[in-house]
Formats: sequence, structure tokens, C-alpha cells
Amino acid sequence: MSDGHMQRAFEAFSRLTPAIATVNSIDDLLTLVARQAAGAVGVDRCSVYLREDRQNLFRGCAGCSGGAEIGEEIKRWIAGIPADGLTRELLETRRPVIVANARQDQRMIKATVRHWKIRSIMEVPMIFNEEIVGLLLLDDVDAQHSFSDEDAELARAFANLAAVAVAQTRQRLELHSKLDVAGRQLHALRRASAVDEALAELVLEGHSLGELTRSLAELLGKPCALFLPDGTRQAAAQPDGAADGALPRLLEPEVSAHPDVRQAFAANDGNRAFVVGPIPSAGVLHRHLVAPVTLAEEVWGHLVVMEHKARFNGGDLVAVRRAATLIALQVSAERKAVEAEWDSGSSLAAELLGGSDSSMARRRADRLGVDLDSRRVAMVIGSRSGLEEDAPDFRAVAAAFREQAPEFTAHVTAIGGAVAALVEVPDSDDSETFTHENREVFEAVRGALRPSGHLIAGVSTVRGGREGARNAHREARQVVECIRRFSPPDGPQLFTADELGVGSLLLSSSDGEAVAAFAEETVGELVREHSKADLLTTLCSFFDNMGSIRGSAAALGVHENTIRYRLSRIEELTGLAVMHDPDAQLRARLSLLVLLLQGRLPAGLRTPTAPLAPLAAHELEMV
Repeated sequence: MSDGHMQRAFEAFSRLTPAIATVNSIDDLLTLVARQAAGAVGVDRCSVYLREDRQNLFRGCAGCSGGAEIGEEIKRWIAGIPADGLTRELLETRRPVIVANARQDQRMIKATVRHWKIRSIMEVPMIFNEEIVGLLLLDDVDAQHSFSDEDAELARAFANLAAVAVAQTRQRLELHSKLDVAGRQLHALRRASAVDEALAELVLEGHSLGELTRSLAELLGKPCALFLPDGTRQAAAQPDGAADGALPRLLEPEVSAHPDVRQAFAANDGNRAFVVGPIPSAGVLHRHLVAPVTLAEEVWGHLVVMEHKARFNGGDLVAVRRAATLIALQVSAERKAVEAEWDSGSSLAAELLGGSDSSMARRRADRLGVDLDSRRVAMVIGSRSGLEEDAPDFRAVAAAFREQAPEFTAHVTAIGGAVAALVEVPDSDDSETFTHENREVFEAVRGALRPSGHLIAGVSTVRGGREGARNAHREARQVVECIRRFSPPDGPQLFTADELGVGSLLLSSSDGEAVAAFAEETVGELVREHSKADLLTTLCSFFDNMGSIRGSAAALGVHENTIRYRLSRIEELTGLAVMHDPDAQLRARLSLLVLLLQGRLPAGLRTPTAPLAPLAAHELEMV
């Protein structure tokens, strides 16, 4: 190659030099190469092809025609295929190949000639480190061009210089890309580390799951939610500036049940964080980052973060995965604390109700700050079946008290095939009215257990001291046994000892079927016939007022003679002389208790102030 050709090649290449250090992509550089090569050789068009990895195929990358770019169109073309004799010759000779008449030359692909309107063409190898890394294709559009040997030498020298520039630019751009990636990763890791540090501090300080979730939402700038396996949203938060209601719904039951959502979860490893969505068919319009919260081998729940304003990055994945780990530590710590509290409270309750050494109970009570002489009621919760395996777990009962009655101090233990809770009565509460005033609270505790429909409960009267706790437990057990014997499956599920009175002692140990038949025979007619509701009301009021006709009349707002008349009618219908015969009174009382347990007494008859039906005409005559 002559010095003149090299000089001209260097001059053309020198016009590329300022741009080589600033271009942001290989395609930009190749477009400049094509323009300078076309100008140096004196043709209208030049296109640049680069070699595919480890193949003798070259894909079009950039080009110019009359100074205009042809980059997008040229990228659909490949040189070096078996029918491409021009490129095959170049690979063999490693020198420029000139075609004077492209339409007649057998080395040319006819379809290529027609599409690009090629009349004559020169193909030049770009060689770097003894390897052909690319091709320059130079021609005039739809016009003949006479390429000289000098043109070939000039193009060859320029192509080799361009090959060096392409290789160096590739290395530079790859290095910059790696640096950019490393920078982004470093930024993401620093951000994840800041999130980790902030959340770890909250965990050490014992903050709640709700506070952890709120902090994570602010740190990530994205809405967050914590879901239990059943779809219950345990906690949720959104960052400042987020639209109202912009919270993750991905694991809510109606969304997670969608087939596309289930398929997305099935496709991901359940033990690692992963990205889901968007899934428009399920109403999920954003991507979500999901991280399982795992305790030992158990998936306790999932932490879900919704993409908001900015796309997820690697730091978000690391931060959310770490946040899920910290939440798992917090849940585990809370569980251990609650279990320790349960165990201590359960042990104390067992010692109070059992026959263990009183000094041991005293020492345990002192450690827990419990006064053994306090007033308490016992609540016993068991199953209708009476089977121990059907009884609730004492921990679930303790949790129900914490949720439904946080104002009460309850020590819960499993005993006798059921669960017993000793509930302290606040000093300000009246012993006579405590169970009546808090009946709905006890029912809420029972109702919070699952399956609540199979569970029954009895609540004792208020008792004081350790012996009183045992007596209270015995009372509550008797109430539960009464419910089990006399209440049907769809009947009442909770009673207090005050409601059943001393009759619970007799009913809890009697033959259920025989006593039920006795009650039906005794007062069943008063319940079956609606017209006799006033008689039933009067009988209940008579007993509530200690057998006093005057007291019943005052409670019901009627004349005393009305009470006497109604009691007489009861004697006619049932044969029970309740005004004079103590035995008849006992039979009637027990029968009413059975009806109460069966849920057959009309609403309102549990109190002496129940409303009375209007007086009949014959009753008015007696007043």
C-alpha cells in the first residue's frame, strides 16, 4: 500500500477522531464511518455490516445514502449466506472485491441487487487482530461506478483503521456500561442498606408491624402491604403524595383467586422475592414485588410492594427481601413474647384451679404482678360434643381476650377437656352486675373462636381469692354442662351462672332427656300457644320477684288481682299451684330453666322488666 493511499486514509479517518470519544453507541460510530468512507472513495452510498458471533455471517448495522442515514432498513439484511458469492470470495482472499456489473455477475444475489438498485459495488473487509470483524459495501445508487485499484487500497486502509476504532469504542462503551451498572448497583445497595438499617432499628425498638410497613412505604416511596396466607391484609401504608386508596390488592381473595394471578404465583419460587404483573385481566394494573415472610419452614405471610412513580430496581428487590426477613424476626419475637405470656398465665391459672402447692402459685403470681385475692369470674369454653379434641386451643382463647376484651386481665389454661379463663374484675366494677353488664363481651370472645358454632361457654358469678377461683370454675363448668345437655345444636351458646341460678347444679348432673320431657309436660303448653304468652311472662316475673304477688304486679305494671288470676290459670292448665306449693314452685322453676337453655322462652323474659301483653277483657274485669 502506497504512502499516498495511507495518507488519504488517515485524513478521512482523522475526521472521525473527535467523535470516537463521544459517541454513545456503535451504530452512531458506524454511521460516521459510512459517511467518511463514501466521501473518501467518492460514492453516494456506503453500508457497514458487522460479524455475528463465531459465524461467517455479517448483519447490517448502519449506512448512508446521499448523506442520509439508512440504519433501520439496513439492519434487516445479512451478508455471508451461502448464495452470497461476493462475501464468500472476500473471506477467502481477505481483500476488497469489486463487481463491475452487478446485474450480470453470478456472485451477486439477484434479490439484493434489485432491492438496492446496485449497478456496481465494492465490498471491503474490516480487519482487526487478523480477524475480519466487518464489511464496508460501497456503490452509487442505480448507477455504474468504475472502482480503481487505488480506490480499493484506500478503502482497505480506511476499513482497517475503522475496525480498530470500532473495537476500541466497543470496549469503551462496555466499560462505561459496566461502570453505570456498578454505579446503579452501588446506589441500590446503599439505598437497600439504609432501608435495612432503618427497619432494623424499628425492630429492635419493638415497633408494630403497622409501623414497620409505614416506614418501608416512606423509604421506598411505594405503597406496601402485609398479607396473611388467607388474604387478610395485616398492615398497609402508602407514601406521601400517593393517591388515596393506592394500596396493593394483589393478594386480596377476590384478586388472588383469578386464574392469571394464580398462574403468575405458580411460575415463581415461593421462597424468593419476585415481580408479578401487570395483570389487567385481574384488575392488577401495576407491577408488584412480592416477598414471602418465612418463619422457619412456615410462610407466615407475604410483603407486597406496588410499583409507583418510579420503576423497580435491584435495590428495591434487595430492600424488600431484607424487609421481609426483618418482619419475620419481629413476628417471631412477638410470638415468643406472647407464648411466654400465655405459658406464664396458663401455668398460674392451672395452679389456681388445681391442687398444686399454694406457695408455688404465690411465687408465680408475684412474678407476674397478680393479686391472688382479687375478685374473678371464670369463663369455661368447651365443645358441644364434650370431646377434648373439639375444644379450642387455649392460646386462641387468650388471643381472643386480647382482641375482644383488652381491658380485662385474663389467665387462660386448658383443663378438663375445655378451656378455662380466670378474668379479674376491676376494682371499680360491682360484683352483682359485672357478668350481666359484660355478657356481650364474653360472647364476643366466644364468637371470635373458630368454629364458633360448635363452641359453648359458661360464665360464673364473681368470686374472690384462690378458693373462690376454684368455685367459680366449678360454677362455669356446671353452666357449660347444662348447655351441652339441654341446648340444641342451633340453640343458645352462652349462659351465666346468674341466669341459671342454683338450678344449674341440679340440671348439670341430671338425665337430659328425662328432664326435658318433664319440662315439656310441666310448662310446655305455655310456650307452644302464643295466646298464653302473658301467663308465661307472669310466671317468670313471679319467680324473679321471690314469689311476691305485689312485686310481680309492680314489675309488670298491673293490679295484684291480675297476677292472682293468671297464676290461677297456670294452675288450671299445668296442675302447678305455684302460689302455695313449694314443690310446684321447684318443678316450675326447673322447667323454665330447661326452656331457657333450649332457647324457647320468648325474647325479653330473662329480666323481670319484660314487656307484658295487653290485658284480656276478662282480666280487666278482675282489676
